[in-house]
Amino acid sequence: MAELAQPNIVFDEGCPDCGERRAVLPVPLPGVADDFDWRTRDYDGFRLFLMQELAHRFPERRRWTPADMEVVIVELLAAALDRASHALDAVQAERYLETARRPQSVRRLLKLIGYDAPERGDPAALDALPPRPGGAPESRAERLERHWALNPAAMEEARALGPRLIGEQRRMVTLADHARMLERHPLVAHALARLVWAGGWNTLLLAVRLAVDAEIDTPLHAGPPPADGRPSGLTPALWREVQAFHADHRLALPPVDAGLTARRLLRVLVERYRMVGSEVFLESAVAAPVSFALSVRVAPGFFRSEVRQALEQVFSADQGGFFEPGRFGFGDDLYASDIIEAAMRVEGVSVACLNRLKRLGGGFPDRVAAGFIDIGAGEYVLCENRRGAPEKGHWRLGLSGGEAA
Repeated sequence: MAELAQPNIVFDEGCPDCGERRAVLPVPLPGVADDFDWRTRDYDGFRLFLMQELAHRFPERRRWTPADMEVVIVELLAAALDRASHALDAVQAERYLETARRPQSVRRLLKLIGYDAPERGDPAALDALPPRPGGAPESRAERLERHWALNPAAMEEARALGPRLIGEQRRMVTLADHARMLERHPLVAHALARLVWAGGWNTLLLAVRLAVDAEIDTPLHAGPPPADGRPSGLTPALWREVQAFHADHRLALPPVDAGLTARRLLRVLVERYRMVGSEVFLESAVAAPVSFALSVRVAPGFFRSEVRQALEQVFSADQGGFFEPGRFGFGDDLYASDIIEAAMRVEGVSVACLNRLKRLGGGFPDRVAAGFIDIGAGEYVLCENRRGAPEKGHWRLGLSGGEAA
């Protein structure tokens, strides 16, 4: 380390109180000329600079050929610098989510912003991976990285999804928040939130209509423990959606046994996102079962049996049907024109006419003349047309014309 000059105390004009410390500082080092372009990153740029430096140092030499030893050394150095530059760029790129290429880097960067990719990944996709060479055990994170290496599109999907979830609102504050959050669950077709006065405070009630044919307290599993971990009352596809949803929201899954109900599954979600101090109860939604009779004239050349089968599919309560769970929300009225329109879209239907349209029960009148059935704000349309369960709504078809078969 260079030593500084010893400072001296100097008094001006003989005043003993007017002294100051003075030191003779060394002369600053001269600047070093630098004509190198620090933006040079590739082989051609490095080679050009080195050749220019050779020409500057040896101005008397006018000819350089690829066979010259100096040119060979320059090209070797340029190639090495090009590889080092590429390695530096690759390392720098792994620091940012937008440019990272290695699955391990993407997973770690996503975790920094709160997106746990291994927990949110599709369990079916991770389980379907080919076995690791040697059969060595691997963690869920390692399986995800291997899945991304084999399927880059899945990694790109997670890279785009992670930052968007930072601003996602998951807290349940307003009534709309409660209903919206519950409807995200695969088991819920519709939810309705309302406040009721409990005598000393407000209680929030969540009316739930499930996407399966069950009430909120109906057991979802019967029999011995399942070998594949799936409740017997849910399809494999729906259970995978439930697992993915709980993993995505970091929610625990209750054990699959005879006590598993939709209430237990949804209660985990409510407890995670409800406001502290708020009282939230789950209840089954109120159904409004309906009944209607439809007369159809089949066009010539079409078999009545085939048209009937097509109409039964249209007005079914299965997925894609007119009365599938979730198609009618709370308070949605049932219009005669919608029924007629659905029937007329079936190939072979020439004329469709409603003969009856009413809610089930002797206290409800026929609404064919009015053209619609009014549904209360806390009710939903139900018409499953199941044999042995007329209380859940039913309909009757009368066909004429067409071809007998």
